[in-house]
Amino acid sequence: MSPHQAIPPAVEVPKPFENVQRPASSNTLAWLRLVLALAVVLPALMFIAAAAYLRQQALEAAQTRLDSSVRIASEHVLKVFETNLVLLNRVGDALGSDADHQLAARELPLHNQLQRMARGLPQLQGIFVMGADGRLIVSNRVYPAPRQLDFSDRAWFIHHRSDGPQPYFSEVLTSRTTGELFFDMSVRRGRADGTFAGTASVSMAPAYFSGVYGEMTGEDAALNIALLRADGAVLARWPKMPAPSDQPGSEPSRISLPATAASHPATPARLPDGREGLRAQRSLAPYPLALTAWIDLPSVLSGWYRQLMLLAALTFPTALGLAWITRVAMQRTRRALQFSRELMEQTIARRRLEESLLQAQKLEAMGRLSGGVAHDFNNLLMTISNNLYLLKRLKPEVADSSQLASIDRAVVAGSTLTRQLLSFSRRQVLMAERVDLAQRLPPMIDMLKPTVGSAVRIEVAVDGGLPPIEVDAAELELALLNLALNARDAMPKGGRLRVTASASRAEDGLPIGRSVVCVAVSDTGTGIAAGLLDRVFEPFFTTKPVGQGTGLGLAQVYGFCQRAGGVASVESRPGEGTTVRLCFPAARGNVAAAAAVPAEKPDPLVGIRLLLAEDNPGVAGATAEVLASMGCQVEHVDSAGAALDRIASAAGGIDVLISDVVMPGELDGIDLAIRARALQPSLAVIVMSGYSASLERAAGLQLELLPKPCSPPTLAAAILLALDRARAPAAAEAQREAGTAEAAHPR
Repeated sequence: MSPHQAIPPAVEVPKPFENVQRPASSNTLAWLRLVLALAVVLPALMFIAAAAYLRQQALEAAQTRLDSSVRIASEHVLKVFETNLVLLNRVGDALGSDADHQLAARELPLHNQLQRMARGLPQLQGIFVMGADGRLIVSNRVYPAPRQLDFSDRAWFIHHRSDGPQPYFSEVLTSRTTGELFFDMSVRRGRADGTFAGTASVSMAPAYFSGVYGEMTGEDAALNIALLRADGAVLARWPKMPAPSDQPGSEPSRISLPATAASHPATPARLPDGREGLRAQRSLAPYPLALTAWIDLPSVLSGWYRQLMLLAALTFPTALGLAWITRVAMQRTRRALQFSRELMEQTIARRRLEESLLQAQKLEAMGRLSGGVAHDFNNLLMTISNNLYLLKRLKPEVADSSQLASIDRAVVAGSTLTRQLLSFSRRQVLMAERVDLAQRLPPMIDMLKPTVGSAVRIEVAVDGGLPPIEVDAAELELALLNLALNARDAMPKGGRLRVTASASRAEDGLPIGRSVVCVAVSDTGTGIAAGLLDRVFEPFFTTKPVGQGTGLGLAQVYGFCQRAGGVASVESRPGEGTTVRLCFPAARGNVAAAAAVPAEKPDPLVGIRLLLAEDNPGVAGATAEVLASMGCQVEHVDSAGAALDRIASAAGGIDVLISDVVMPGELDGIDLAIRARALQPSLAVIVMSGYSASLERAAGLQLELLPKPCSPPTLAAAILLALDRARAPAAAEAQREAGTAEAAHPR
């Protein structure tokens, strides 16, 4: 499979409704559909347009209301402050240039005069005159003035003593005598020589301004109006009263608004409470004050929502009624076209299913055919291999001849071919072995050069000191072949194919704490589109033209890595080439598969009683003679039933059972192994096959597996390994019994 080319359609299927003769009523249906669409779209568009217009009207009305409220409130505040300023000037005239003790001497007439000045001014809370020491000299509120109160710590007093700008507006404070809330408008008093003589102030009640703003808004709590200092301190507010700044634990009221001294009409803005709405602002020059008003967006649009509900109640029922009438008129014509469409869709779906089923049947048949051919071919190869082994033992003088070596090589090549066929059919017996990539990878790559052609330059590099990996060498070779073929197809004009083996960091999906070895296959081809990277390992997914790819190549690579305990990944960019990485955990300990035992040392098998269950006469005869030459006492039966009868009658007289997996009769080799172990638990059992769908079942039962063909040394090693595993439970039981006896009878 090569994901480097454009994806063709898997099955050529006619487009829906292609070359279909439409009924004569199709034009009528088209007009009715247009009417239906207009019956829905036009009222919807009109509703949207009306909603937008009414919303704009609601926003403009709110803006006008805000601008008017700010303008009226500003004019009122300016008049109040002008009145207060005139009042402070009159107070200054009444005080003259007298010193504090002189003013105290005439406190009573001054107190009466200040009362007359404050009469009829509802905004005033009081008029206060302070001396240079910050103590009250005279007031319209109380007589005599409480001289013990010291106001020198007030911010307004400090401001005037420092000769700050005039007049000064304080934050909202709490009266130290009555507990009322107020804010001051004060001016500095100076002596004839210009030195600081004290202050004169008028105190105003925030509640007065809040009441005025409430009347102005019609007690509408959604419309907020606030009188601010230039620093954002709130002096008066509707509907919420400002908090005093001089109370313990009290946060002074502030509104963080940009450019509080600037004036601007009502515009959309973020409100002091964090919501969205409209805000207007007006400067109160020449005073360092501003007046702002705002309203939140839900309050602005509440009336608009009611209008929308009424508009929707009038518009949509009418539109739905018209649409329903049009739909009823369409039904007869539509029913005929719907029937035709459903018939065509069923035909197309049936054709697609037939094509998919045919393709699946072809692949299944190919897999069964390749598996069956491989099974029969493996029996032939095992017959040849065993007879070749016997010939070398019987005729030592020809053992090293080139003719026998050629036969040996042909057996190895045939075995490799059958393993590749079984890999395609997914029924191969895996033979894990230690593979040293430094020794095995370069020869494998040399075998690929004729496959990829002279236009592709192949490079191979293996890092020194790499640990071996535990994989099936034939599967690794097949995986490299598939990757090389994909790379060749991705480089039609030639290029470079580089194969490297190196140590790598820990990969996801691999055992923690194990060294990791990665084989990377990189090409300089056309690359893979990003949208296809997640699918390249899917079985039967191919981007090659029809007839040039099965979609099994990269699926074999992925499956091989998974069965070997590794992971496969792909990296690619269009136009920059592709890299496929195969990562495996480093091998540790001894490989469980049978290691080759030199044929010159068959002594450990002498005297072993072995039962061979094999239905193929050629394989059975050659295998029996090979085992006999190694010193085994061999009996042969040609069915599973006969083998069970022999085991039952032998009563422990058989050490090893070797059975083919595919056997005639009701029992196969795996069923035979299970029943034989039940009859004789200490029996060593080996199953052999070049092909079987039951091999995964055998592996799950932890049976010893040997592929066909296998060399005599491999067969001998497998017998010894099976004997060791069969005897291990008995030895452990004997050791346990000995320990129990010693504990019961200590010396």
